[in-house]
Amino acid sequence: MRFAARGRLLVSASGLLAAMMVGLPSQAQRSPAPVLEFATATCGGAGDLEVEFLLADDIDAPAHPEYRYTVAGTDVQTGPETSPWREGDLQGTLQPGAEVPPTGEGALSGMTIVPGDTAHVVLKAEIDRIAADGSRLETIVVQGEADLEECAPVVPEQAEIPDRVWGPYGGKRTIPTQQDLGGGQTTHPAVIRVPGGWNGYEYWMAHTPYPGSNSAWEDPNIAVSNDGVNWVVPPGLTNPIDDQPGLPGPYNSDTDLEMGPNNTLYVFWRVVIPDAAQERIKYSTSTDGVNWSAPTEVMRSSMPERRPLSPALIYENGRWVMWAIEINRSPNRMVYFEGGATPAKANWGAMQTVSLGAMQNGKEPWHLDVAKNGDSYIGLLNDTDIASTGRNGDLLFLYGTTPTSFASQRFSAVPRLKPAMHDHLYRATMYADTEFGKPGYRVWYSARMALNPDVWNVQQTFLNGAAVHGAP
Repeated sequence: MRFAARGRLLVSASGLLAAMMVGLPSQAQRSPAPVLEFATATCGGAGDLEVEFLLADDIDAPAHPEYRYTVAGTDVQTGPETSPWREGDLQGTLQPGAEVPPTGEGALSGMTIVPGDTAHVVLKAEIDRIAADGSRLETIVVQGEADLEECAPVVPEQAEIPDRVWGPYGGKRTIPTQQDLGGGQTTHPAVIRVPGGWNGYEYWMAHTPYPGSNSAWEDPNIAVSNDGVNWVVPPGLTNPIDDQPGLPGPYNSDTDLEMGPNNTLYVFWRVVIPDAAQERIKYSTSTDGVNWSAPTEVMRSSMPERRPLSPALIYENGRWVMWAIEINRSPNRMVYFEGGATPAKANWGAMQTVSLGAMQNGKEPWHLDVAKNGDSYIGLLNDTDIASTGRNGDLLFLYGTTPTSFASQRFSAVPRLKPAMHDHLYRATMYADTEFGKPGYRVWYSARMALNPDVWNVQQTFLNGAAVHGAP
């Protein structure tokens, strides 16, 4: 296997394009200002671009011990200019509240990760000039931009490795959330593709925003796309589908999205009610993706008796079936339920244990997605260190010919570590597809960078491997 090379791209870039004072006299407009410059664009093996800008004090400006500069805000927009621009996230030290280092003592760094076909990036920063007494003297807007060459995913030299399904870590996707319409931290993605489109979009995603691991935002959201890369909220929809207050009160989690009978879309999610020691799985339906039915219960569980986590549902042969991870007692186990023509709670049968084979040493199941591929079942199992809640998570490929017996790979299908982006993998979603003429699986996975607070994001990649031909 040849690992993806990472390289610098040639760009056409400008540094300080504008430094304009906001609402100030003309003499202030002649004051020195920090300089915002494009630094590098790095092409990753998954086909994403990591674009870095630097904000530093003007080395040609006279010393100014009587004041300092702090970042008031940033705004990233990406092109091409001929299409509607998208807002992007900015990571690094170039953040609101950061102080610009004095002349000659370094710079603030801001990095945005964009799809490989992004042609143009513009970064604007609002800079406050602060007096020695702490008062704000003025606000300066500085701007830098770059034209980027296209970055394409690396085509593996060997698209199949016996008994292994694998792929590179993904390219970050900007997903609008109820907390941040421009794109925010989120997890638990569930994606379905409808060839030819459904209500104007080919890709539909359910997910739960989770900025800083704050459960107050962890509610089911819907996003749509026509390429699987660029995501928006369906026009007319106001997220979330259901709203809970978050810990210490009830909170939502664990979305799943499925197309059911009568061209109807179903979104499922889990609700935890700590005060009542209860967990519930709920669902809502829509025929247009904008207007959703009132939540209905799929299953209600008493925590001391049963705790099915991360439900994954399929409608097949005129009935609903569901897999989940039972976490009532460690080690966790994968379980299976058979339902009826609707997913209402009265229709579900007894819980059955699913055979998975051996797990990785010191690991147990944590989150799950299952899909149908012909007559077989495929899935991605997110594991965790035993007795933890998602620590050191990997993604294991699953394959089975019956719903209660799967073969599991004992190594991660995606690298756990992506520098500056994630060090723990989480819930993922996929479907069988082809890329560069090779069969495989298109995957969106959620991941976490363990910081204080945590940072959550969704990545997209493609898995290759022999299992697409029927062998795990």
